[in-house]
Amino acid sequence: MKELVFGVDLGGTNIKVGLVSAEGTIVHRHQAETLGERGPAAVAERICQTARQCVEAADVGPDAVAGIGVGSPGTIDLENGVVLFSPNLPGWDDIPLRRMIEDDIGLPCALDNDANVAALAEQWAGAGRGASSLVLLTLGTGIGGGIVLDGRVWHGANGVAGEIGHMSINPDGPRCGCGNLGCLEAYASATAMVRRMHQAIQSGRETSLAPRLDDLTAQDIHKAALAGDKAARDNIEATGRYLGVGVSNIMHILNPQVIAFSGGVAAAGDMLMEPLLDEMEKRTLEASRRDVKVCFAELPRDAGVIGAARCFMLR
Repeated sequence: MKELVFGVDLGGTNIKVGLVSAEGTIVHRHQAETLGERGPAAVAERICQTARQCVEAADVGPDAVAGIGVGSPGTIDLENGVVLFSPNLPGWDDIPLRRMIEDDIGLPCALDNDANVAALAEQWAGAGRGASSLVLLTLGTGIGGGIVLDGRVWHGANGVAGEIGHMSINPDGPRCGCGNLGCLEAYASATAMVRRMHQAIQSGRETSLAPRLDDLTAQDIHKAALAGDKAARDNIEATGRYLGVGVSNIMHILNPQVIAFSGGVAAAGDMLMEPLLDEMEKRTLEASRRDVKVCFAELPRDAGVIGAARCFMLR
């Protein structure tokens, strides 16, 4: 009986491959550089090569593997297994990645967006273990997300559900990278935190970060806050409050059992979570937030691999 599945986390820099059991455990893992500049065909070949290396190192034999699941950045044509566009992989337009992998490795393949598979992993084997519904927010340069309902990814009418960062929380707010005004991403992403810090420094706010103005990062803000910088701490608390507004909207619309956060901004921990929960409670009907778990993700390193494998198992 074939009890293992390849899970592939395809990133712009690295390809992570794991052999995943039916219980959601990674039996063995392997990693390689993506080398995306060589083009889609070379990347597909590299995925398959890395998967073969993973099997050889695990010493389980290819007959033990049922198939391969791939989480790819970008917009995916789920029915046809095509990457329509990927911002992390230049030149990837209308790439039939599923067929390319199946032809090379000789196994059936399932393909989905990387944020969707990460949400699926958290629901199955992470923060949402035992729950049937979970919403994941990935807090980085932007804000992405994935929605799992009744144990399956909710893709929406056109396969693009889960763009949580682009819900509007202020119709007259700052312009988001998508072109709209007042998106959650424009208030609570790492990019928004840096912009807010620039504004504070330029307005004369006292902070140890003033000398770092030209190359400031969200990580710098976090470190300064830990060291007692009040302007930095206020920035993180503001980020938490804006996320609390977004979480309230999610609770009212979807009422999931779990809402989880991953990504670099989530590293702020309680400094972020406490104002988030406070704002959420102020804005959310008690019936909508009752028994909803709001937490940090538990699989930041392995969600892409585990979720991709689960995507194949549910195909």
